Amino acid sequence: MTVRSAASDSAQPGRRPAYALRYASFESRLVAAVLDLLVVFIIAALFITAGAMIILVSSEFEKVDPSGTAIDAFWICAGAILPATLLYFFVGLAWKGQTIGHSVMQIMVLRSDGRPLGVLGSVARVIGLLVYVVLAGAGALGAYAFRDSGLQAAVSIGVPLFLATMGVLWAAFDKHRRCLHDRLAGTIVVRVG
Repeated sequence: MTVRSAASDSAQPGRRPAYALRYASFESRLVAAVLDLLVVFIIAALFITAGAMIILVSSEFEKVDPSGTAIDAFWICAGAILPATLLYFFVGLAWKGQTIGHSVMQIMVLRSDGRPLGVLGSVARVIGLLVYVVLAGAGALGAYAFRDSGLQAAVSIGVPLFLATMGVLWAAFDKHRRCLHDRLAGTIVVRVG
């Protein structure tokens, strides 16, 4: 599938020649997402381990209560997980259009017109991915607000989970294999190899 024609590229000096883009399959995107999730878990584990080690050393290996500063340092480490995760996606996408999962699966994120993402495209893509975080947060807050009613709490979690799932499954039925965050960011995911 070609995004742009060779005739229009040859008429404009300084532009890359056209090439055929093959959209990444839903399955390869799913495996890449699972691999990226594994990287995110490793990042989170490193931050939590660092915070726990600070508390452990501060408490003299559980002989005394940890200091307030050590507990604050733990929460700072825990709070750094989300920014570190966003930075992981931003840097990978801005630098090469690939995260580790994308690289392993030989897929790449481009703008809808076939150009590399760059910094602004990467920011748009990360903001698009944040939609799922917002949905999960809204579900968790709703479940907490309705914690006295099991049905309302389940609906509060279920509806955002359903919407997030539909946003991802959209790629299985879209002719360009785009998820909700691809549409929001104006990106496509293509095979590299």
